Amino acid sequence: MDRADLLQLWKKTLEKTKSGRTVITYLKSLQSFLRHVGEEDIIGVDPKKIYSYVDTSNLNTSSILTHLSAIKHFYKFAFRRGYVDREKYSQIESVIDEVREDVGRNLSQRYPKALSKEEVREILSAVSGTKYEKIYVLFLYSGIRLSEYLSLREDNFYQDKSGLLWIRLLPDMTKRKKERLVPVLGSTKEETYAVTDRLLAWIESYDENFRVKRGSLQVFTNRLSHRLGIPFSLHSFRHTYITNLVNSGFPAEVVKEFAGHSNVRTTIDIYYRFSHERARRLIENFLR
Repeated sequence: MDRADLLQLWKKTLEKTKSGRTVITYLKSLQSFLRHVGEEDIIGVDPKKIYSYVDTSNLNTSSILTHLSAIKHFYKFAFRRGYVDREKYSQIESVIDEVREDVGRNLSQRYPKALSKEEVREILSAVSGTKYEKIYVLFLYSGIRLSEYLSLREDNFYQDKSGLLWIRLLPDMTKRKKERLVPVLGSTKEETYAVTDRLLAWIESYDENFRVKRGSLQVFTNRLSHRLGIPFSLHSFRHTYITNLVNSGFPAEVVKEFAGHSNVRTTIDIYYRFSHERARRLIENFLR
């Protein structure tokens, strides 16, 4: 099948499953990628072309994520129809996931290390009653990484005798390839138990309440960030969780383990910068 016929077939599939606006966006995104590929066979395309496409593009972050979603959707379509073999599709999928990780990492480096309470309220209010509210709450009160979230299942959660909810991350789920226990914690005891009750109810139907594809989650989050005028990424929830641990007085070696940092130096250099507010709280607690 030649390029034009394959694209036409993909377009028909899009029109059956996506909104009119998404169809137009995806078609334009793929056409942009194909112009970069040139005359090369799109079925046998070198996956590294995706790297060069992103590297030479003038697109903003949100647009890059959208284009990657379109490219991945096209090649998944081609794979399922038998036009692309499993090895080629796996290579393409792997490259796209790596680029998405890089984009997310760059965003988190630009964005504030933690969200304010007002920003958190505004973000959660904007997604209230949706699956994204549940996902954001999970990220905010556990500090897990996106890659860890993608591997989570209901049986990774357990509640101890004190009522505290924990997440057990197995070695193959973590960046360090080391098992890690993560407590679900808020900034106060009351907030912690209130969030625990909500999460326990949602976890009973885990896939229904929490399962979203990486690309969809990243694109939605970037668009919401622009719409609200709040510079945040999924990684901002992790920064907020870790910052709350630090402000609550947890020692660096404990925060290191909860966060899954490879070295306590990372924890200290990024999160334990001197804060007059934190110092005041520690002194007040000492004098009680």
